[in-house]
Amino acid sequence: MAQATSVNIGSHSADSAFESASYVEWPCIIAGAMAALAVSFVLLTFGSAIGLASVSPWTSTSGSVTAVTIGAGFWLLLVHVWAFALGGYISARMRHRRAGASENEVAFRDGAHGLLVWSTAVVLGAIVAVSAAASAGRGAATAASSLTSVATDALLRSGKGAPDGRSDEVRAELGRLLATMSGRGSVVATDRTYLAEVVAARAGLPQAEAEKRVDTVITQLKDGTNKARKAAVVVGFLAAATLLLAGAAAWWGATVGGRHRDEGEVWAGFARANRT
Repeated sequence: MAQATSVNIGSHSADSAFESASYVEWPCIIAGAMAALAVSFVLLTFGSAIGLASVSPWTSTSGSVTAVTIGAGFWLLLVHVWAFALGGYISARMRHRRAGASENEVAFRDGAHGLLVWSTAVVLGAIVAVSAAASAGRGAATAASSLTSVATDALLRSGKGAPDGRSDEVRAELGRLLATMSGRGSVVATDRTYLAEVVAARAGLPQAEAEKRVDTVITQLKDGTNKARKAAVVVGFLAAATLLLAGAAAWWGATVGGRHRDEGEVWAGFARANRT
């Protein structure tokens, strides 16, 4: 009898300690976030493989590239919705239901755990993004350098099929001028005149034709820069919208997981588990 009393007291103490603990169960949240990140990584890898296999560098056209881009955006949305819905489901399904809480309160706490799964995954993703920002910045700088290099080649092309005596110093100076024009989005008249003079001297062109070539290259450079900026805005907007939808999916998945936890279901449509 004394032993049974001791067990009951210990059980009561454990229940009291559990009921006085925080409503937020971080192990369940971290487990859901890890599951969401793992599933999204696998699905994104699979989608990347399908996308790369569907585009040929020799036969791709603007239409096929557009179709692949739209498909990639749709796949990215589905991946995040699926992954975070699963992460929210796991988090709520694994957490304990507190005694005495109303149905509405339980549903809210389940959904909040799903939202915390989403928040944890987003913060972890942001940390990774910050560490990758440096390499991305280097990649952007390399792309910009390549763009100005191509523009410089177009300016100094002689069209005679022979070396034109261009020096590395001249190329570097023109590249800096073009990069400055591209960055500020405007052209100073003195810089344009100087470019035309250099092009006329190096490429063996009349001044009027050199000025026309300079104007063409500057227009192409500005168009490329504007397209890159617009693409960055669109990508950022779509990424933010996708993350918001993923947060809603995590909340919904958590409410479903909490309901299945209370009803003893393995999954919707499956046989109910035996409740003890």
